[in-house]
Amino acid sequence: MRIVVTGAAGLIGGVVVDRLRADGHEVVGIDLPHERWIDGGRNVEDEAAPSRVDIHSDLASASTADWQEMLNGCEVIVHLAADANPSNPDESMMRNNVEVTNSLMWNAVACGVQRVVLSSSGLVQVGLESELDAGGPLEGQLLGVSHGVSTTSTYGESKVYAERLGEHYAREHGMTVLAVRIGTVIPDESLHWERGGRLQATAFLQADAAEFFSRAVVADLTEWEPASCEGHPAVLGYLLTAAQSDSPGRFVDLEPGASALGWAPIPWPDGPGDLP
Repeated sequence: MRIVVTGAAGLIGGVVVDRLRADGHEVVGIDLPHERWIDGGRNVEDEAAPSRVDIHSDLASASTADWQEMLNGCEVIVHLAADANPSNPDESMMRNNVEVTNSLMWNAVACGVQRVVLSSSGLVQVGLESELDAGGPLEGQLLGVSHGVSTTSTYGESKVYAERLGEHYAREHGMTVLAVRIGTVIPDESLHWERGGRLQATAFLQADAAEFFSRAVVADLTEWEPASCEGHPAVLGYLLTAAQSDSPGRFVDLEPGASALGWAPIPWPDGPGDLP
């Protein structure tokens, strides 16, 4: 299968590219020119990052012809490229998150792409987290798709937009679209044990991320019924889910992704020395 991965030089992109190539897929990695991501301090310690990028492009400046050349023959897109710093200006969020995702989806349809996996974030629900506290209206529950969204940044809003755009394309164009609220992926995973707290509670270990995306690009969703998940959009071919590890303190529901994709995170290791 020919799969395009945007943001291929990033931490998550590297995990995904390596796993999909190991699975035997033909992977086309897209990211900014090398000096741009080095200057931006992105994943600079990963010496293998440049080898994962086949096409260097600032997607926000790509023309229709550029997009269609990049997506030619592509069956699946895993869209990870974004400005992921919530403190950056709104203009950057609009340019790199909203406008790029718009262009990607429009050109995906034009090129006959069958499936798109869109990266969202747990920050689309960050405003609800205080309601999980003792005495709060969501005490004892896991945050799920039925609880809606509550953002505190333009970054969060840009990810809500991506989710809803994906739903629209699944409904109107018959594409298979997965919108994934990705947990916290970090280079030094020992910090999940050293720091604990919210960092650990939202952890998405690299081994789990690799397995999740491996399934996300191939899983047959035709037998999965969206109505089986309370509050999920009733759109065939659209899956909205969180994805992270089963860490201590996890407060996010992994359904419907676990059922729809037949996926489960590894048992939480006792410590970093037990990581796979």
